[in-house]
Amino acid sequence: MIEDLGAREKRLAPHFKPDFLPREEAVFQFDFDVGEPFYLDVHDHSFSLVAGEHPEPTVRLQIADHDTCWGLLEGHIDGMQAFMEGRYRADGNIVLSQLLLYLFKSTDPTIAYEIQY
Repeated sequence: MIEDLGAREKRLAPHFKPDFLPREEAVFQFDFDVGEPFYLDVHDHSFSLVAGEHPEPTVRLQIADHDTCWGLLEGHIDGMQAFMEGRYRADGNIVLSQLLLYLFKSTDPTIAYEIQY
């Protein structure tokens, strides 16, 4: 069963960059090795997450699982590393698939230190 997309939408909303994509409309279809599909519909200056399949997505992404998808969208998983590991692939407008990885990424600078003994 797909998790509550409305809750995820609210979580992503503060980080949404409406003018980031080079087009006003785009549909990102997410298909999973494990889990039910959904799509992200970006229209003008808003977005929505919708359960199911869109008939004509701009980009179709095949992703291992929902956790990987949310990690990519929220910026917790490095997109290039996940791609190289085979955790996702994209068909369609490849440029948009790469920009998607930054559509919700926070612009707040974060400094992380790893302490080794």
